[in-house]
Amino acid sequence: MSDAATAISSHADNHSTAPSGKPAEASSVKDTVMSLLIAFTIALIFRGVVLEPFQIPTGSMAPTLLGAHVRMYDKETGYSWPMSPSKFFDSGMQVATPVQPVTEAREPNTNRLLPSFNAAASSGDRIFVLKYLYPFGSPQRWDIVVFRTPTSPQEYYIKRLVGLENEELAIVDGDVFTRPFKSDRNETAEQCWQSPEWKIARKPMRVQNAVWQLLFDSTYTPLNPTRDGRKWFTSPWIASTGGWKDQDTPVYTYTGAGATSLAWDTKNRPITDLNHYNDTPQLNYAGRMSRPVYPCSDLKVSFGYRPTGATTGAVGGTIRVNGHEFRARVEPDGSATIAMRAAGDNSWTTLAAATVKVPLKSDAVTNIDFRHADQGLQLLVNETLVCEGGYDWTPAQRAAFATGKPLSAVLSLMVLPPPLSVASMYTSPEVSIDLPGACELHRVSLARDLFYQPVSHMLPPKAGGPARGTHPNALQVQQANEFFFMGDNSPASLDGRLWGESDPWVQTLIDPADGIVARDLIVGKAFCVFFPAMSKQWGRVPVPDLGQLRWIW
Repeated sequence: MSDAATAISSHADNHSTAPSGKPAEASSVKDTVMSLLIAFTIALIFRGVVLEPFQIPTGSMAPTLLGAHVRMYDKETGYSWPMSPSKFFDSGMQVATPVQPVTEAREPNTNRLLPSFNAAASSGDRIFVLKYLYPFGSPQRWDIVVFRTPTSPQEYYIKRLVGLENEELAIVDGDVFTRPFKSDRNETAEQCWQSPEWKIARKPMRVQNAVWQLLFDSTYTPLNPTRDGRKWFTSPWIASTGGWKDQDTPVYTYTGAGATSLAWDTKNRPITDLNHYNDTPQLNYAGRMSRPVYPCSDLKVSFGYRPTGATTGAVGGTIRVNGHEFRARVEPDGSATIAMRAAGDNSWTTLAAATVKVPLKSDAVTNIDFRHADQGLQLLVNETLVCEGGYDWTPAQRAAFATGKPLSAVLSLMVLPPPLSVASMYTSPEVSIDLPGACELHRVSLARDLFYQPVSHMLPPKAGGPARGTHPNALQVQQANEFFFMGDNSPASLDGRLWGESDPWVQTLIDPADGIVARDLIVGKAFCVFFPAMSKQWGRVPVPDLGQLRWIW
């Protein structure tokens, strides 16, 4: 490094005067200006071709990515979460006009209504977008993508890519199914969803880990569940036997001798796709409450397990959804299985089996994580995947199991909105933790997966009709160079399901189809939050939340 510096100094000394007799200072200024212009040009080219920064304005991808929001914190539980900063008209009306700042909220873990507050809103995340350089890189399913919206191409949107080119797409019970596109199909609505060509679109592990949304975690049990002599908080887990104590603390203790279980309290805490970013009153054009919540069948139950006595049985979890039971079991010797059966059946079908490398021990807490998502089961022990297996249902089967009615019976209901968009049509999930004997449970939690809502259109000319992809009569199709996008915050995302007609310029020069994004409108993949939301702390000084710097999945 010193040699280079010396060489540069010698060069300057030997040319202290230019041939014209002008001092080197003038040449130096010229060189500096030229260097800055070249650097600026390179930066513009780099930004235009490779990388570009954007700031997220709204909450359609919350909580994965945040637009303007209020960062909430509850002293009773120690839990922090983002919320929409204002009450606004429902996105199904294709507007998001602020009505008034939000002043109340519910704490997600306890469902407790918090005192009124006046919180300053933080700005949105700033992200880097890596542009797709064709033919070297192409959009992939589950990428988070920035694109020009086809209905207003001067605006940029950010959504998750769920539908690829040259495929047909169906949204059933919150999940995505696809099959190859064919232009010559001749099917009835029922035959369409019954086709064996349909396959569930499963998320990769990194994406799945990024999109789980917490419903409850015993870590955030309130410090004082009793106030003024009245118990205001009770754990949402109900014990099947006596012998439990300290169930209103972060650590659950069972001292009984026999087997027991904890079942989620579905009566008082139904398992739905509620996104707490939206946990404020939302209005439609008529001033009525407008945002539905649906039962969510893709769930994750997790807990830290430490046996405190001799046990001879297995520990695990059971998820009962869509007319079936799905379970994971870990035996004392470390053998593990995941299995499923139809409700009422006596025998289980094993989907996968393995052996845990470190058997359950009384002197250590073993973390058990059982997942049911995208028609697949996963069992993780101490953050390591042990068992994985899946099952294949067509959209018709999934709709029938989710509603408890044959698809033909559902489609025959001549009502508006379409029956598949009515939340009460779907059966409610149940979850339990199954234990063989005396033990301690730590970090007992329940989370749910992304759920793409099968809502109906609210505006003419399609008012009352099903959203794209959510009904056999509204099959979503992408042909060459066409892609389909939806927001992670499905209840508050104006996306491909509900877009109106594309802009005339887009229809004429790019692609006439509605509901899709043409390749020419796509900017690139969001890959990191390089500067998190700014919030006003210490008075009026804006401070970034550096703890939110992260990769985007």
